[in-house]
Amino acid sequence: MRTIVAISVGLAGLSCASIQACSSNSSPQGFVNNPDGGSGSSSGSSGSGSGSSSGGGSGGSSGSSSGSFGDDGGNVGDDGGDGGPIVTNTIYAHTDDTLYSVDPQTKAVTMVGPFAGTSDSSTDSTVTDLAVDSNDEVYVNTESVVYKAALPASNPGTVSLTKVATIQGTAKFYALAFAPQGALDANSEVLVGGDSNGALWSINTTSGVTASLGTFGANGTGATFVLSGDIVFYNDASNTATGLATIRSCPTGKTNTITNCGNDFLASVNMTALKTAYTSGTAAPSLLGGIYGATTSGGMTTGPGNGTGFGDVFGLGAWNSTVFGFTRSITTPAAAAQLITIDTTSGVGTSVQSFTFTKPDTGWSGAGVTTKVTISVPKPPPPPAQ
Repeated sequence: MRTIVAISVGLAGLSCASIQACSSNSSPQGFVNNPDGGSGSSSGSSGSGSGSSSGGGSGGSSGSSSGSFGDDGGNVGDDGGDGGPIVTNTIYAHTDDTLYSVDPQTKAVTMVGPFAGTSDSSTDSTVTDLAVDSNDEVYVNTESVVYKAALPASNPGTVSLTKVATIQGTAKFYALAFAPQGALDANSEVLVGGDSNGALWSINTTSGVTASLGTFGANGTGATFVLSGDIVFYNDASNTATGLATIRSCPTGKTNTITNCGNDFLASVNMTALKTAYTSGTAAPSLLGGIYGATTSGGMTTGPGNGTGFGDVFGLGAWNSTVFGFTRSITTPAAAAQLITIDTTSGVGTSVQSFTFTKPDTGWSGAGVTTKVTISVPKPPPPPAQ
């Protein structure tokens, strides 16, 4: 049986209720936090590392808290004898070179620590996304390599990376998430990645071999929906595999940037099409399951709607019924990075906290959460006819 990894984003557990309440050795370093969108004071010194992600980040998850990570930061704790897993109540998010945790209830952000272990080659110098499996083990990727991460025993500390596989092919990867067992493969979780062209791929974590799963199809107006930032997979309350993604509409022939393609939409992933592509080896013509906030008329979807109002939502996560997004600025001068929530009726994003990074980073690169939690996010209107 082959081992496959799927892309996702997560946040680690928090050590304090809010950034303002954190001591200097546990508060996020390297950025100014502006929870009200106004000016703030520096909460730490600038970390090392450079480079910026030109693609998206990855997804999150949901659930209730009933446990915590062990000292190695990666294994599920004792199940208390009932045979069930303990679910951690954290989301992971990261910049190019540093991992943070977000408490989905208080929305407090804490620095876990800087990444160490990439080769620093042109395609393997910065972390572009993150995924968390059902054992709470954290995986990250650069443009060309998948790593397993060992979290520090206490925050902040070094997040050590061990190479798992070099991703085969010529695509550069920016999104990562695990699909739960049964979603694509009956016997294992599958690692899914997203590339700079907006397509999804399965990634074999032993060989690094990739298989194309498809794109998000045409939008009916001469443009194409492509993955813009991140994906996240989970099981809903009925134990049905579900996926979310941030996508954008790009005119034919234009590269996948906010300048060419506009702001991001929150969309659902058509898991039936994704599974068919995975099992058949033939890429799906469209993986779009619907867009949140799409315009409808007479029960039919007539347009994508206004979108989130934010571009470059490179990290995506969900907790219970709340969807979180993590934005990055690739404009000059760089705008403040944002932690946002996305309304699943209107599809509109609302800023929760603003972050001005003092390192070379210009914002968030990815996010994710364990696949074993349950998320209660409603389905969007169906996609328009292709």
